[in-house]
Amino acid sequence: MEDLDAVLLGEPLTLDRADVERLSGVPADVARDVWSAMGFPEIPYGEKAFTHRDVAALTTASELLELGIVDLDTTLVMARAMGQSLARLAEAQVDVLRARSAGLEVDDALAELATRADEVLPKLDHLVVFMWRRQFAAAVQRSIATVREHGMPVLAVGFLDLVGFTKSSRTWDASQLERTLERFERATSLRVTNAGGRVIKTLGDGVLYTTDRAIDAVGVALDTVEQHEAEEDLPSVRGGVACGPVLVRLGDVFGEPVNLASRLSSEARPGSLLVDKQVAGELADGFVVTQLQRRAVRGYRALTPYLVRREVRREA
Repeated sequence: MEDLDAVLLGEPLTLDRADVERLSGVPADVARDVWSAMGFPEIPYGEKAFTHRDVAALTTASELLELGIVDLDTTLVMARAMGQSLARLAEAQVDVLRARSAGLEVDDALAELATRADEVLPKLDHLVVFMWRRQFAAAVQRSIATVREHGMPVLAVGFLDLVGFTKSSRTWDASQLERTLERFERATSLRVTNAGGRVIKTLGDGVLYTTDRAIDAVGVALDTVEQHEAEEDLPSVRGGVACGPVLVRLGDVFGEPVNLASRLSSEARPGSLLVDKQVAGELADGFVVTQLQRRAVRGYRALTPYLVRREVRREA
C-alpha cells in the first residue's frame, strides 16, 4: 500500500503534520481547517501521511489568502466544494478501474495499476484541469447572463425521477439497474446542456437541473417523459418545474423553486409533467396548460399544479 500511495501521489509519504506546517509556514489551525474542508480525516502528529505536494498545495492556498481576493471562510467553502466534487469524480473513476479489472486477483490488479500510472495519471490531470477551466468559463457566462432578484439568480428548476424504480430494483440485477440509470442520466444531461442549463445533481433515480428560461426546463422534462413513454424497456418518468430566485451555494441550489419542483414531481402521475403558476404563465404557443385542483402537500397547504403537455397540431 505504501508503494501504491507513492505511485498515485507522485512521491512517497515522508512528511507528518509538523513537517507540512513548518515547510509551508501556514499556522497549524489553518492547515487543519483546509485539510478537513477538502474532505480528509485529521491525521495525528508523527504519522507520515504527506508529501511535498501537500506542502505546495497548502502554500498555494496561503498565497491566495495573501492576495486578499478571498478570506479564510471563503477559501474553506471553495475547498469543500472542490473536495466534494472531486471525491465523486475519483469514486467514478475507481468504479471504471474496478470493472476493468474484474476477475483479477487484487495483487494483479494493483500491479497493472502501478504499471500504467505514469502513463495514465498525467493525462487525467490534464483533462481534469481542462474541464474545470471550461466549466469555470461557462459558469462565468451564465452568471453574467442570468437575471437576478434580491441578489439571487432567477432560474427555472426541474426535477425528474423514474417511476417505480425502487420497486424494480428489488427484482432487476445490478447490470440492468446500472444500464437503466445510465441511459436516464446520460440522455437527460445531454438535453439539459443542449438547452444551456446545468445538471445540479443526481439523487438516486432522480435528476435536479436548472435553466435560465422556463420554456427550456419544460422542454427538457417533456422530451424525457416522452422518450420513456415511447420505449417499452424504459420505466416511466414524472417531472416538476418551478421558477424563481434561488440561492446557489457550493454548486447546489436552494430555495422555494427547488422545493416546489420536488413536490410537483411527487404529485405528478407517471408520464406527466406538473409546473407552478409562474412557469405556466410563461408558456405560450405549442403547449397545452391545464390548471388542476388545489391540494395540500408537504410544506404547502394550498399548492395549485398545472399539467403541461405539448400541443398536437393536426395536419390540414
